[in-house]
Amino acid sequence: MSRRKAAKKQSATREAVPSVSADTATVFTRHRTLFLLSAATLLLQSLIFEPIGAWPLAFVCLVPWLLFVGCSRLAPRVYLWSYLFGFAFFVLNMRWMYHSTGAGYVALSAYLAAYFPLMACPIRHAVRRRGLPLAVAVAIVWTGAEMLRAIVISGFPWFYLSHSVYKVLPLIQTADLVGAYGVSFVIAAINGAIADLIFAKLKPDCDPKSSVPSLPYTRRARWGVGFALVTLGGTLVYGQMQLGDDTFKPGPKVAVVQGDFLMTVTNEETTDAEKRRIYYAMLDEAAKSKPDLVVLPETPWIMYLNEEARGFRSIWRDSFKRFSRYAKETGAYVLAGAASSFADEYDMRATERRYNSAFLFSPEGGEPTRYDKVHTVYFGETVPFRFGRLRFLYFWLNSLMPFSGPNGDYEYSIFPGESFRTLEMTTHGERGRTYHFGAPICYEDVMPYVAREFVGAGSTNKKADFLINISNDGWFGRGLQQPQHLAICAFRAVENRVGIARSVNTGISAIIDPDGRIHDRVEADPTNGWPNACGVAVGEVLTDSRFTLYTRLGDWFGWTCALLWVVLYLDYWTIRALGRAEE
Repeated sequence: MSRRKAAKKQSATREAVPSVSADTATVFTRHRTLFLLSAATLLLQSLIFEPIGAWPLAFVCLVPWLLFVGCSRLAPRVYLWSYLFGFAFFVLNMRWMYHSTGAGYVALSAYLAAYFPLMACPIRHAVRRRGLPLAVAVAIVWTGAEMLRAIVISGFPWFYLSHSVYKVLPLIQTADLVGAYGVSFVIAAINGAIADLIFAKLKPDCDPKSSVPSLPYTRRARWGVGFALVTLGGTLVYGQMQLGDDTFKPGPKVAVVQGDFLMTVTNEETTDAEKRRIYYAMLDEAAKSKPDLVVLPETPWIMYLNEEARGFRSIWRDSFKRFSRYAKETGAYVLAGAASSFADEYDMRATERRYNSAFLFSPEGGEPTRYDKVHTVYFGETVPFRFGRLRFLYFWLNSLMPFSGPNGDYEYSIFPGESFRTLEMTTHGERGRTYHFGAPICYEDVMPYVAREFVGAGSTNKKADFLINISNDGWFGRGLQQPQHLAICAFRAVENRVGIARSVNTGISAIIDPDGRIHDRVEADPTNGWPNACGVAVGEVLTDSRFTLYTRLGDWFGWTCALLWVVLYLDYWTIRALGRAEE
């Protein structure tokens, strides 16, 4: 290549890739600077989520990270520190998972951290080579990454930017159009716009070797700020309009019963007999309010329903009989979680099928109806590769799990349910009405698609009037995971415009309105003789006539952002390939 062509190519590259001043670029390439900026984002982003919940910081928490993503000269250092920051973030904020699985907690943190360098690359490319405002690039890439986190390896849709603002009702109402991803998009856009403004200040002068004027940075900042303000303004206007709609109707009166018993693999701090005594006392307390439905958590104590009663211990049989008798005497339906097992000697895959189930006992008596959990949690409830050609991997992975017994050969995996079946109940009294509801179990309320399936994904009307979430958060200690779980569940209510009642062991049991408003939480009362976080709350679950765009179409917005993220990657690799070819 001639010197003239080389000089021409170098000049074109400088015009295509605006650079910071030499001094600024040097500063943002030092490990010390990258460490400090990573630590700043780590601190800010950790503060925005519950239980601290400093949600205003969500609008600036990504700015330090974006500065070195866009300013640093050395891309490998950007990716390294992005990964280290991501790993530190998940290790710090997901430490509640250590209570149930130390190895799984570290492995999941290591996997989730990979999203940060994967986001840094297209953001860096968009701002340095394509001249896009950070407000646009960050909003698209960050939202696309959240979308992929929700589905890859069974999905872990936790720590979304949107989850930090669940209490700001005007800001989250667009979830009925675009899901929680749309709220994250707005927050990410504001972070990007602030970074655009800082870039305009950091780069008033060009690199001495470059002839690129500083005007593009100023213009880019204006476009970025304008884009962020339009998205934020539109979101708030729409939110106020939706909050002003009169579409709610009173639904059934629901009593949520909450225990407070930590769970571990090896032992528990409370015996099953003591749990039953406390829960039965709380059921009696709930009956005083004459609810239409009483809800107990997922597996309040060890219960197993076996279809043919083989190996069906009397203690489990007595529990189910008591629930049935309670329903008849009080006139209230009873929903409780339990394991279920059904023998099938002619099944080619297993001689017995076990499920995580929700049982609904009717005041009219008879066998309880049930819903079997469809979305099972990897390693916690089921080990992957159980059937098929990779079964050897299943046996190895199963042997590593603490639930597989002392010899590592017990197959604890459950089967997923076959469908998102709704349950039916009828309120008593003069205003008697029949309702249909879905009963997402445990982390199913975290997965956006599960609530959609219950309510009527792809349909033209609602299949469920409301949702009842039963969960057991006693596996994760106390104080960190529980309020985060509640915040995520609030988005399922807004996305599908349904009321939700939650009954959670060692959690936060409450009722959520279709606009995301949370009320009737279980309050601690140490004078009742129960553990402090045990209690009963009674409230009305509202129904909503609106059938949302999100319920109909699902994650169209999240998938669009994910696709654009891929397009940016393809553009990045194409430019790299063409550059190498010219050389």
